Amino acid sequence: MRKQGVIMVITVLMAVILCGAGSAADSSINGGEGNVSDVNVSEDIDPILLVTVNYEYDDDEINPEIAITDSDNNSVVFDKEKLSDTLYKLNFTYPGLTNGTLFNVMVRAPGYVDQTKQVEVNQGGSDPEFYGSAPFDMEATSNYKLGREVTAAADTLLDFASADDVLCITSAGLAYRDGTTTEDCLEGILNCANGEISYGQGNLLTFQSTRTDPVDFCFVVRNGNELTAAYFKDGELTTSYLGTFSNIDQTLWDNTISTTFTNAFGYVSLAHAWQEGLSTDILRQAAYHGHVCLGTISGQAMISLLLKYYPPGVYGDEGEVEATTYRAVSVPGNSDDDAFIYSLDLTPGKRSWEGYATGADNLVGFIRWCSETELGTLIIMAFDEDKVLQNYKDQTGFTAYSGIASELQFNAWLINKLQNDPDSLVDILYVFDNITAEVHNNLTGGVNSKQVVCDALGLDMDYIMGLGLTNIADQRVATEYETGSLTHEEIKQIGIDAANMAIALFAAEGIALEKDDPNLTVLTSAGYVRVNEQVMDMVFDGLFDILGSRLSRATVLPIHTARFNDLYFQFSYKINGTMVSKVIYYDSETGNLTAEDGNIRGRNDISNVVLYDPPYDALMAWLWHNHVCGGSSPGYLITDYIYDTFPLGEDDQYSYISTSDNCKDDILSYLLGISAGSGTYFNQRLQSAGSEVGILSFYDGETKTRRVVILDWTSPRFSSGDSYENYITLYKIFQKYDDWTSEECQAELASLPNLTRAPSITRAADTWVTDEEWATIIAGGDGTSNALDYIKGLPVRTQSDLIKIQGGSETPNGGSTPQGTGSSSIGSVIGSSNGSGDNQFSSGSVGTTGTAVNAATQITTTADAGDQSTGDSGKSYEVTKAGTDNSDDTPWGTYAVVGILSVLALAGVGFFFKGS
Repeated sequence: MRKQGVIMVITVLMAVILCGAGSAADSSINGGEGNVSDVNVSEDIDPILLVTVNYEYDDDEINPEIAITDSDNNSVVFDKEKLSDTLYKLNFTYPGLTNGTLFNVMVRAPGYVDQTKQVEVNQGGSDPEFYGSAPFDMEATSNYKLGREVTAAADTLLDFASADDVLCITSAGLAYRDGTTTEDCLEGILNCANGEISYGQGNLLTFQSTRTDPVDFCFVVRNGNELTAAYFKDGELTTSYLGTFSNIDQTLWDNTISTTFTNAFGYVSLAHAWQEGLSTDILRQAAYHGHVCLGTISGQAMISLLLKYYPPGVYGDEGEVEATTYRAVSVPGNSDDDAFIYSLDLTPGKRSWEGYATGADNLVGFIRWCSETELGTLIIMAFDEDKVLQNYKDQTGFTAYSGIASELQFNAWLINKLQNDPDSLVDILYVFDNITAEVHNNLTGGVNSKQVVCDALGLDMDYIMGLGLTNIADQRVATEYETGSLTHEEIKQIGIDAANMAIALFAAEGIALEKDDPNLTVLTSAGYVRVNEQVMDMVFDGLFDILGSRLSRATVLPIHTARFNDLYFQFSYKINGTMVSKVIYYDSETGNLTAEDGNIRGRNDISNVVLYDPPYDALMAWLWHNHVCGGSSPGYLITDYIYDTFPLGEDDQYSYISTSDNCKDDILSYLLGISAGSGTYFNQRLQSAGSEVGILSFYDGETKTRRVVILDWTSPRFSSGDSYENYITLYKIFQKYDDWTSEECQAELASLPNLTRAPSITRAADTWVTDEEWATIIAGGDGTSNALDYIKGLPVRTQSDLIKIQGGSETPNGGSTPQGTGSSSIGSVIGSSNGSGDNQFSSGSVGTTGTAVNAATQITTTADAGDQSTGDSGKSYEVTKAGTDNSDDTPWGTYAVVGILSVLALAGVGFFFKGS
């Protein structure tokens, strides 16, 4: 009540001031002294704007971002004072004001459509101050509405508050809806869940989605040992399934769940693993993979053994942004790859993972490499599925895969083994010490060079065993780690303390951090790292409580890093077109936080690209790569080309083989929803590949046919500008158009003054292949160890040709039919576009029904705005007038009285109902 009383006092004082202003205005209009024409227009004057911000959802308490520009669109610096939960007072100094001067006021809030209004300022007679006011009724984005309303519907059905635990699993985030990514759905979930779901609790799990995936939600509550689920499919607000997740018999599974859910086993296996207490970082890794299974748990067991017997120590390449302590060589498709690629940051784009179908099933080779000695240790592990299944049967008497119930029970047993006895799940077969750079290069195609130095053999056991190295696997010695004992609240306090320290550090430089400030970005290793074997997720909730920063707003950015690295925070504030950064490190031994100026040690700072407002999916992909670089930038352009040219149907799937692996492959794999563990990403690394950057496979699920294309990439060239900004500009242009060769797209490209050569993609080969041919391709070619050469030697077929070979019905669903080695130029109007031949861009929609870049911008218009509106046609602004000069019909006093009554009414409503 004290707060409401203060608000009421302030409101009354403002009313008194405005009454005086109104009275003076009335007397001056009637000929009294102090007419506005007497004001010296050359003087600096301090106008006051009163801005009211109301949200579509009353319980949203968001500090809005407010910006002001003058009629020439110059930014105006102002002080903002919060007078109530909805009312803000803006003060600034501006020279040469006269009655009727217009300012543009822009309001933005996460989950809401941006609004811009023109506000007119006027004097109150002899009062030298100028006043204006603007009410903003903020409209939620369609994705935010969906997130909130589907959560409210689930809460009604499941009663979150009475449950022991709550979990949400969703495909929202990278999936597109209404032409945009769907992070606003996540924001809506978090804001509607009343604290029951949060990033810190680790109970919001997102699948690794493609653009065209349906936006599905599954809410699960645990009451004792019972799990109950509510599943909402493809943006619907009514459940497709409401029932048990605990007692799933085969009939329920076959007849209902498996036929209702998209990726049914993913939802069910994640919910059961969550109930079994699988750590939240591994749950996120499993969601990235798509489900929990023997391969997922075995991959995590490999990590446990690797860190236990062959810890990182001083190994690695200090100062090399793309270096990792370990590298891995394996065979895709056994699920385990996704575990160590995720949890050890061994992404292919950093040249830390290499693999194709060499035949060494269930084997993984880890190389612990020392850059100082240029020597390494090769550790080869395996999970023997038959052995694990037999151990399970011997210990429990059950058979693992006799139905859905038995598989979930088997998963629970695996989780227990991972947590208490990981050695029983994985075998260390070989350990070879002091391997040379030559051996490393032959296996991986290169040590840390950005160039491929030789063709990668992959996990070629014949080559490895032929080296005559001594196996020292039986000489391993365990490293003992202490497990921390911090409570969730103590971990949350680390985030709170780091946030408060950042506030003090910026205040010392005259920068006041506001809650919910979109200009502040927090990069952190939380979410990936463990401190004394404890996950650090709860720091996210600490950061949010103080700063309002979180991932769904793209203001907390978890940087992909290895589990064993330090916990750190980089607070970067955007001011005057630059970033001011403070880094805070957490000392796991003392529990202290220490601060430094600048960026994270040894990192190419992601916060720099935030200046250019990158699309959400591109930003998330950069986080996956763990830094920003020129090598990664083509990745999202190639991704956009693939989505537009080879649109995915409901049952279709991409696969990709990298042949000249570099940073862009992390972006490609992340945004295309493909991975080594799922058997949809391969990495051969061929010295002869050149600009033939990769092999794309499009699998048509309806006809069960496969198209294979070799992509030849030519990068764009720019005459000036920041390279990241240039690439982001191109990406935003290409996102808007399903057909990049359209006149509209070409016109936008032609308008870029510094683009001297547009990017282009040429298809060096394009054909449809049999299953046998595909198996040969992913194995590296027919005895050539060169899949590119093998594909070029295949006959050029259409989809109809392949269907006839397979003896199936001819119902093609795979985009345009191949026409040999055609060229697909992106923006051929500008510069050169390599190659020749028919243009083969698809004109079909790829999950985009509108303009992605400006989908969250609302500009209002009124009938009386007249010629005061600004901008081009279709972008007129609402003009909110606070008064007019020399107007007998609408004196200032009238507006002052109306304004006073409105303010008092708003304050009164807030006073009497806020407490309830």
